[in-house]
Amino acid sequence: MKVIISESQYNRLIDNFITFLIEPHEVKTTTIYRNSMFWVKDGEIIAEIKNPDYFWLHYKIWGDISNQFGLEYNETQLVIKTWLEEHYNLGGLTPTWRASRRVHGVGRTL
Repeated sequence: MKVIISESQYNRLIDNFITFLIEPHEVKTTTIYRNSMFWVKDGEIIAEIKNPDYFWLHYKIWGDISNQFGLEYNETQLVIKTWLEEHYNLGGLTPTWRASRRVHGVGRTL
């Protein structure tokens, strides 16, 4: 059966999926990486915000978003950028993916 949804329904579906993957998370910092803020979920580093411009998201989460909706890199980047602006007022960040990251005292890698 084919289901037709509106663009706003599609965008809401993407928004809800990203929220499901990322929320809830803790915000952690470290004195070693003073310009970075880390998002940790279930003890794992899932994202890093490095002032003033960059948002690195764990590659598994990036891949889940991309694969779930059949998005190309730039499309995935745009939906994450929109999500960051709408949920956290973090306009101006450039989302990209990153492989595992270990930061002492912050969390373990995915």
